[in-house]
Amino acid sequence: MSEQRILVVEDNKAVARLISSRVTQELDFMTMVAHSYEEARGILDESDIFFLAILDLNLPDAPDGEIVDLVLSREIPSIVLTGTLDDEVRKRILSKNVVDYIVKEGMHAIDYVIHLIRRLRNNRKIKALVVDDTATFRHLISRLLTQHKFNVITANDGIDALDKVKQNPDLKLILTDYEMPNMNGFELVSELRKDYTKDMMAIIGLSANTSETLSAQFLKKGANDFLSKPFLNEEFYCRVTQNVEIVELINEIREASIRDYLTGLYNRRYLYDIGNTLHSNAMRDNLSIAVGMVDIDYFKKINDTYGHDVGDIALKHVANLLTEHVRKSDVVSRCGGEEFCVILTNVNRQRALLVFGKIRKMIEKSEIHADGKTIKLTISCGVCTSIKNSLESMIKKADEMLYEAKESGRNRVVIDV
Repeated sequence: MSEQRILVVEDNKAVARLISSRVTQELDFMTMVAHSYEEARGILDESDIFFLAILDLNLPDAPDGEIVDLVLSREIPSIVLTGTLDDEVRKRILSKNVVDYIVKEGMHAIDYVIHLIRRLRNNRKIKALVVDDTATFRHLISRLLTQHKFNVITANDGIDALDKVKQNPDLKLILTDYEMPNMNGFELVSELRKDYTKDMMAIIGLSANTSETLSAQFLKKGANDFLSKPFLNEEFYCRVTQNVEIVELINEIREASIRDYLTGLYNRRYLYDIGNTLHSNAMRDNLSIAVGMVDIDYFKKINDTYGHDVGDIALKHVANLLTEHVRKSDVVSRCGGEEFCVILTNVNRQRALLVFGKIRKMIEKSEIHADGKTIKLTISCGVCTSIKNSLESMIKKADEMLYEAKESGRNRVVIDV
């Protein structure tokens, strides 16, 4: 797809080849490479739809940065590579509203390019809210964020910001001014922190106020960071990137702690954490749940016949089919070995039997292709639909039903009466 392409313009063929190779291998983007202004113009005349361009500032046939003007005129975000940098060159590059500039100083520069492209790709999924009562500054911040491919929303004061957060609960980044009518930045941060912790939403305070204590007060109210106006573009991007990546890293650690490493399903620990909450709601008649235990039939035979690598493929295959055939409100977990637990929400006995029956049939009809072989497998299911005094009791009952399914011939669903 054209939006998955990156244009690389660099007269040093070895550097261009290295950048292109790493972008392709590490980021899964296609690249088109030019070594001169004229080559680049030829490529752009054929198609100027690119995710990004990486541009050498000084080319033999365009020594004064003409390539940057050409590419930006096609509305392609650009990273500029330069062999030298002083204040004059820096100001000239930034005046063109590029994504960033990088001094070519060995492998570190290439590493930075790869990291930046990965960041831009990920930013497309991140919503950012800019809160400021001054339209000019809202536009400035929005433009900077949009250049780095954030999905930007704006608000003109704290009250408006809270409304925008309600409409967009998946916001990950907020930049807020301090001095605003109706609700100032301190009050906004305090309100947001009632529902969103620092590892859920990054908040950066902004202000032109010269008070020595302002930054400390922002941080004490719950902001992740603070930035004084006016600021350098480089500092702005470094602060934004740092805070977003901290939130992402914490989320990755949290996900890793509740996920099974092989299948990506929830692990046994999370099953009981979320399952006990669902069970408590069921005990209060707020919803109905069904607990199913699922086991791959003759899984040891698969491992013994085809090897453990194929056994792992079989586990992931069943995990994927389980996930595909339940709703997002349901919970699918791996309990260990070849056994899985599924908690269905808001289902009666008939519906639970229908869901697990459909899953059984889908797995029976499916095939695994590994090492040139086609492998078929089946599952057995035991299901508990009666709300017992604990989740553990429901799982135990489902296990009993699973044992009956195994004893009565496998490849079947047995549900409690």
